[in-house]
Amino acid sequence: MQFDNITQYDYIELVLNIIRQGIVQGMPRLEKHFKESLKSQILTEEFNIIGTSNPTWIGADKEHIRDKSNKREDIYFYLNDDNRTRIFFIEAKRLPKYQTKTEEEYVIGISSTGVPSGGIQRYKLDDHGTKDIRHNGMIAYVENKSITEWEEIINQSILLYYPEDSSLISSPYKNVYYSIHQYVSTDEHFTMHHFWIDLM
Repeated sequence: MQFDNITQYDYIELVLNIIRQGIVQGMPRLEKHFKESLKSQILTEEFNIIGTSNPTWIGADKEHIRDKSNKREDIYFYLNDDNRTRIFFIEAKRLPKYQTKTEEEYVIGISSTGVPSGGIQRYKLDDHGTKDIRHNGMIAYVENKSITEWEEIINQSILLYYPEDSSLISSPYKNVYYSIHQYVSTDEHFTMHHFWIDLM
């Protein structure tokens, strides 16, 4: 099967609907104390059930691993074509950062090995996603503080590190945002879709 004439914009709303539905259906199975990877696995299972039962078949899987690289996104969506064409990537982050009370690496960070670990940062550096896919996502597992408090913290961080980018913009859906960002290496822009899950 081929999807030769389809573009990301043809199915972006389908993917966003799958994510919103999957979060609602997966919420009863999510526990605050679960590791980030287990939380993402639970959601991926829900996304896959919803997406593959849709007339426009869209699969979901964990950890898209790039060829000749250790860089990987936590969740990806793909078409049922001959190449399993990737159409949407998601990076998941805990709020706060694991084993801290207030730190975040949702926007920017450095791993223990010295490489960039911030969620938005990785997309801006083209370490996550691809430049031909202009819509990607992030999931936040909110484990302390309120959504409102984290929204303020993340917006301040975006303003501090990436003042040329937009802050989080509320969508019509509860705890769902979007933001516009510029790649570090070019003047091209991309849209991030943010899905925050309140585990308090």
